[in-house]
Amino acid sequence: MRNLKAYCLLVTVPLLQKRVGVPDFAPIPRDSPNAQTWLAKTTVTWQAQTQYKDMITRCKTANTYALIQFGHNDMKVMSTTQFAANLTSLTNKIKSAGCSPVLMTSLARRTFSSEQATSDTLGPYSAETIKVASNLGLPLLPLLADSRAYLNKLGKTNAMRFNYASDDTTHLNSLGAKYFGRIVADEVKSRVSALSSYIISDASLSAKIAAGTL
Repeated sequence: MRNLKAYCLLVTVPLLQKRVGVPDFAPIPRDSPNAQTWLAKTTVTWQAQTQYKDMITRCKTANTYALIQFGHNDMKVMSTTQFAANLTSLTNKIKSAGCSPVLMTSLARRTFSSEQATSDTLGPYSAETIKVASNLGLPLLPLLADSRAYLNKLGKTNAMRFNYASDDTTHLNSLGAKYFGRIVADEVKSRVSALSSYIISDASLSAKIAAGTL
Protein backbone atom coordinates (compact mmCIF):
# COMPACT_ATOMS: atom_id res chain seq x y z
CA MET A 1 0.00 0.00 0.00
CA ARG A 2 2.39 2.64 -1.28
CA ASN A 3 0.17 5.71 -0.83
CA LEU A 4 -0.90 5.52 2.77
CA LYS A 5 -1.00 9.30 2.91
CA ALA A 6 -4.57 10.09 1.85
CA TYR A 7 -7.06 7.41 1.13
CA CYS A 8 -10.30 5.62 1.80
CA LEU A 9 -10.37 1.85 2.06
CA LEU A 10 -13.67 0.01 1.89
CA VAL A 11 -13.94 -3.36 3.63
CA THR A 12 -17.01 -5.56 3.19
CA VAL A 13 -17.44 -8.04 6.03
CA PRO A 14 -19.44 -10.83 4.29
CA LEU A 15 -16.84 -11.17 1.55
CA LEU A 16 -14.01 -11.32 4.08
CA GLN A 17 -15.33 -14.67 5.25
CA LYS A 18 -14.11 -16.16 1.96
CA ARG A 19 -10.51 -15.05 2.45
CA VAL A 20 -7.84 -17.63 3.16
CA GLY A 21 -5.03 -15.22 3.99
CA VAL A 22 -3.95 -11.62 4.18
CA PRO A 23 -0.53 -10.28 3.13
CA ASP A 24 1.27 -8.80 6.10
CA PHE A 25 1.68 -5.40 4.45
CA ALA A 26 -1.95 -4.30 4.81
CA PRO A 27 -5.10 -5.12 6.77
CA ILE A 28 -6.71 -6.08 3.45
CA PRO A 29 -4.77 -6.49 0.19
CA ARG A 30 -5.12 -3.40 -1.96
CA ASP A 31 -5.91 -5.54 -5.02
CA SER A 32 -8.27 -7.84 -3.13
CA PRO A 33 -11.79 -8.29 -4.53
CA ASN A 34 -12.92 -7.85 -0.93
CA ALA A 35 -11.64 -4.30 -0.58
CA GLN A 36 -11.25 -1.15 -2.62
CA THR A 37 -8.81 1.69 -2.02
CA TRP A 38 -9.13 5.22 -3.38
CA LEU A 39 -6.15 7.56 -3.16
CA ALA A 40 -7.14 11.17 -2.78
CA LYS A 41 -5.89 14.73 -2.84
CA THR A 42 -7.75 16.57 -0.09
CA THR A 43 -11.02 16.31 1.77
CA VAL A 44 -12.43 18.71 -0.84
CA THR A 45 -10.88 17.75 -4.17
CA TRP A 46 -11.61 14.05 -3.80
CA GLN A 47 -15.34 14.66 -3.76
CA ALA A 48 -15.09 16.15 -7.26
CA GLN A 49 -13.56 12.95 -8.66
CA THR A 50 -15.55 10.17 -10.32
CA GLN A 51 -14.11 7.66 -7.85
CA TYR A 52 -16.01 9.38 -5.07
CA LYS A 53 -19.35 8.44 -6.64
CA ASP A 54 -18.06 4.89 -7.09
CA MET A 55 -17.22 4.70 -3.40
CA ILE A 56 -20.60 6.07 -2.34
CA THR A 57 -22.27 3.40 -4.49
CA ARG A 58 -20.17 0.67 -2.92
CA CYS A 59 -21.11 1.94 0.53
CA LYS A 60 -24.62 0.65 -0.05
CA THR A 61 -23.37 -2.94 0.37
CA ALA A 62 -24.30 -4.20 3.84
CA ASN A 63 -21.59 -4.36 6.52
CA THR A 64 -19.13 -2.15 4.64
CA TYR A 65 -16.50 -0.23 6.62
CA ALA A 66 -14.68 2.85 5.32
CA LEU A 67 -11.19 3.55 6.68
CA ILE A 68 -10.70 7.28 6.12
CA GLN A 69 -7.37 9.11 6.29
CA PHE A 70 -6.54 12.64 5.17
CA GLY A 71 -4.08 15.34 6.19
CA HIS A 72 -0.90 15.24 4.10
CA ASN A 73 -2.36 17.27 1.26
CA ASP A 74 -4.94 19.22 3.28
CA MET A 75 -2.23 20.78 5.44
CA LYS A 76 -0.79 22.47 2.35
CA VAL A 77 -3.95 24.34 1.41
CA MET A 78 -6.22 24.82 4.43
CA SER A 79 -6.32 25.60 8.13
CA THR A 80 -6.91 22.97 10.79
CA THR A 81 -10.34 24.46 11.44
CA GLN A 82 -11.37 24.09 7.81
CA PHE A 83 -9.88 20.60 7.68
CA ALA A 84 -11.95 19.50 10.68
CA ALA A 85 -15.12 20.89 9.13
CA ASN A 86 -14.40 19.21 5.81
CA LEU A 87 -13.54 15.88 7.42
CA THR A 88 -16.71 15.96 9.51
CA SER A 89 -18.84 16.69 6.45
CA LEU A 90 -17.16 14.02 4.34
CA THR A 91 -17.40 11.39 7.06
CA ASN A 92 -21.09 12.10 7.57
CA LYS A 93 -21.72 11.77 3.84
CA ILE A 94 -19.97 8.40 3.78
CA LYS A 95 -21.94 7.26 6.81
CA SER A 96 -25.23 8.43 5.28
CA ALA A 97 -24.41 6.40 2.17
CA GLY A 98 -24.40 3.24 4.29
CA CYS A 99 -20.78 2.74 5.34
CA SER A 100 -19.45 2.41 8.87
CA PRO A 101 -16.62 5.01 8.99
CA VAL A 102 -13.34 4.44 10.81
CA LEU A 103 -11.05 7.48 11.02
CA MET A 104 -7.29 7.18 10.86
CA THR A 105 -4.61 9.75 11.64
CA SER A 106 -1.87 10.36 9.09
CA LEU A 107 1.15 8.19 8.46
CA ALA A 108 4.24 9.96 9.83
CA ARG A 109 6.59 11.49 7.32
CA ARG A 110 10.13 10.17 7.60
CA THR A 111 11.66 13.56 8.30
CA PHE A 112 13.94 13.71 11.32
CA SER A 113 15.26 16.49 13.53
CA SER A 114 17.89 14.04 14.84
CA GLU A 115 18.74 10.38 14.32
CA GLN A 116 16.07 9.22 16.79
CA ALA A 117 13.44 11.97 16.53
CA THR A 118 10.93 12.55 13.74
CA SER A 119 9.57 16.01 13.01
CA ASP A 120 5.88 16.19 13.87
CA THR A 121 4.67 18.06 10.78
CA LEU A 122 1.23 16.41 10.80
CA GLY A 123 0.37 16.68 14.49
CA PRO A 124 -2.15 19.56 14.34
CA TYR A 125 -4.15 17.93 11.54
CA SER A 126 -4.12 14.51 13.16
CA ALA A 127 -5.30 16.15 16.38
CA GLU A 128 -8.33 17.39 14.46
CA THR A 129 -8.97 13.88 13.14
CA ILE A 130 -8.97 12.60 16.71
CA LYS A 131 -11.47 15.29 17.71
CA VAL A 132 -13.75 14.51 14.77
CA ALA A 133 -13.74 10.80 15.62
CA SER A 134 -14.60 11.61 19.23
CA ASN A 135 -17.34 14.08 18.30
CA LEU A 136 -18.94 11.60 15.90
CA GLY A 137 -18.48 8.60 18.20
CA LEU A 138 -16.38 6.69 15.67
CA PRO A 139 -13.42 4.29 15.99
CA LEU A 140 -10.00 5.88 15.58
CA LEU A 141 -6.77 4.32 14.34
CA PRO A 142 -3.83 6.36 15.79
CA LEU A 143 -1.45 5.77 12.90
CA LEU A 144 0.52 8.99 13.35
CA ALA A 145 1.41 8.22 16.96
CA ASP A 146 2.15 4.56 16.27
CA SER A 147 4.19 5.19 13.12
CA ARG A 148 6.19 7.97 14.81
CA ALA A 149 6.89 5.72 17.79
CA TYR A 150 8.25 3.05 15.48
CA LEU A 151 10.33 5.47 13.41
CA ASN A 152 11.82 7.13 16.49
CA LYS A 153 12.99 3.75 17.78
CA LEU A 154 14.17 2.63 14.35
CA GLY A 155 16.17 5.77 13.62
CA LYS A 156 16.67 7.92 10.55
CA THR A 157 19.23 5.73 8.80
CA ASN A 158 17.06 2.61 8.75
CA ALA A 159 13.87 4.61 8.12
CA MET A 160 15.25 5.74 4.76
CA ARG A 161 15.00 2.13 3.62
CA PHE A 162 11.22 2.63 3.40
CA ASN A 163 11.41 5.49 0.87
CA TYR A 164 9.57 4.95 -2.40
CA ALA A 165 12.32 6.99 -4.05
CA SER A 166 15.61 8.10 -2.55
CA ASP A 167 14.28 11.53 -1.59
CA ASP A 168 10.62 10.55 -1.01
CA THR A 169 10.05 10.47 2.73
CA THR A 170 6.26 10.30 2.47
CA HIS A 171 5.36 7.41 0.15
CA LEU A 172 6.36 3.81 0.88
CA ASN A 173 8.16 1.11 -1.05
CA SER A 174 7.19 -2.54 -0.58
CA LEU A 175 9.27 -2.88 2.60
CA GLY A 176 7.65 0.18 4.11
CA ALA A 177 4.20 -1.03 3.10
CA LYS A 178 4.89 -4.29 4.91
CA TYR A 179 5.83 -2.65 8.21
CA PHE A 180 3.40 0.26 8.32
CA GLY A 181 0.58 -1.83 6.89
CA ARG A 182 1.19 -4.22 9.77
CA ILE A 183 0.76 -1.32 12.17
CA VAL A 184 -2.59 -0.52 10.54
CA ALA A 185 -3.61 -4.17 10.64
CA ASP A 186 -2.85 -4.40 14.35
CA GLU A 187 -4.75 -1.18 14.99
CA VAL A 188 -7.80 -2.51 13.16
CA LYS A 189 -7.58 -5.79 15.05
CA SER A 190 -7.49 -4.07 18.45
CA ARG A 191 -9.83 -1.15 17.80
CA VAL A 192 -12.50 -2.27 15.31
CA SER A 193 -14.23 -5.23 16.91
CA ALA A 194 -16.38 -6.05 13.88
CA LEU A 195 -13.25 -6.59 11.76
CA SER A 196 -10.94 -8.02 14.40
CA SER A 197 -11.52 -11.69 13.64
CA TYR A 198 -10.70 -11.17 9.95
CA ILE A 199 -7.23 -9.77 10.55
CA ILE A 200 -4.46 -12.37 10.52
CA SER A 201 -1.82 -11.73 13.16
CA ASP A 202 1.92 -11.73 12.54
CA ALA A 203 3.46 -11.91 15.99
CA SER A 204 7.02 -11.82 14.68
CA LEU A 205 6.54 -8.67 12.62
CA SER A 206 4.53 -6.96 15.35
CA ALA A 207 7.34 -7.71 17.81
CA LYS A 208 9.92 -6.13 15.49
CA ILE A 209 7.80 -3.01 15.24
CA ALA A 210 7.41 -2.82 19.02
CA ALA A 211 11.17 -3.19 19.42
CA GLY A 212 11.97 -0.65 16.70
CA THR A 213 13.85 -3.07 14.49
CA LEU A 214 13.66 -4.44 10.94
